Amino acid sequence: MSKTIGVFYQVYKNNKATEFVLKNFRKHFSTNKVVLISDGGNDFTDLADKYNCKYYYQDNIFSNFKKIGQKKKSYIYSKDTVLKWYERQKLVCDITKSDYIMILEDDVYVRDSFTIEEDFDLKGVDGPRLSKNMIFNGNERYGMCGGSVYNAKIFLEIYNDIVNDITDNHDKLYHKQGYETLGAVDANITYHFCKRGYKYSIAPWLIEQSDEVDNKDSYPLLHEYKENY
Repeated sequence: MSKTIGVFYQVYKNNKATEFVLKNFRKHFSTNKVVLISDGGNDFTDLADKYNCKYYYQDNIFSNFKKIGQKKKSYIYSKDTVLKWYERQKLVCDITKSDYIMILEDDVYVRDSFTIEEDFDLKGVDGPRLSKNMIFNGNERYGMCGGSVYNAKIFLEIYNDIVNDITDNHDKLYHKQGYETLGAVDANITYHFCKRGYKYSIAPWLIEQSDEVDNKDSYPLLHEYKENY
């Protein structure tokens, strides 16, 4: 029996991109539960109603970043911001009561449906390498971007432990060399899942625009689709 997939979709001010994503998602996932969260940006009530989403307007958190001194062009999110992101993920798990949660972003093009038949922990793109300090359980990569999916049951089981870990250690660690990506939420969730013995793997339904593969059109989801930015 196929697993149920709920959706976390955090938006800001790009209504055009948001409608493109939701319109195409609903073509292929007509009944899946979607939680749309405006991160202190525009009011997306109309799109939430049009595409049958549960909608929340919450305070902005993703402009409140701290700059890393060692790398002028690198940015990292502090403990409070990362914790709020996890709170939003838990909200989606609680509301949708789905087996898995898909992360949608404004640069995702949903071109077809897919199903989840076998259990896994979390799956995303074949992304960048983690630093050696952040590698657990043999996992060296992260890529929990738009189109990635994580196991909601596992998330809820380890949620409190992750929150305590972030509260106690996040702001201390990100100042240390080798932990710079800990403040990027796609690396962060991979790090915390794998730290607790779970596995990150590559999603067979997801490809990036920049990936050089011959069969790119065969993947149901395309990430880095910037046409509506």
